[in-house]
This record gives sequence, structure tokens and C-alpha cells, in this order.
Amino acid sequence: MKYKGNTISKPVVGKEARILSKAIKSGGYVANEKAIATAKRVVEQILKEENRA
Repeated sequence: MKYKGNTISKPVVGKEARILSKAIKSGGYVANEKAIATAKRVVEQILKEENRA
């Protein structure tokens, strides 16, 4: 599976930085609905490719 490299990283500041820092320190994570949906699509694609092999 190939991913496009046309994303732009932005600095994390303010409230988001505090939330992210807390998640990292506690071993947790931060995700929104779009991120979860993307992760599910990636997993489904990987499983499809494994089943073809």
C-alpha cells in the first residue's frame, strides 16, 4: 500500500499541545473521528492485501 507524501505538518500549540503531552505521558492517545475512520480503512486495506497473497 502506498501513501501520498503531500501532507503538511503543522506545529502543535496551546490546548492541543497540553492534551497531546498528557496522552504521551500517560501512554494514551489522542484521536478524532476522522483519524479513527482513516485507521480503519488502512487496516481493512492491509487485511485485503494479506488475503490475496
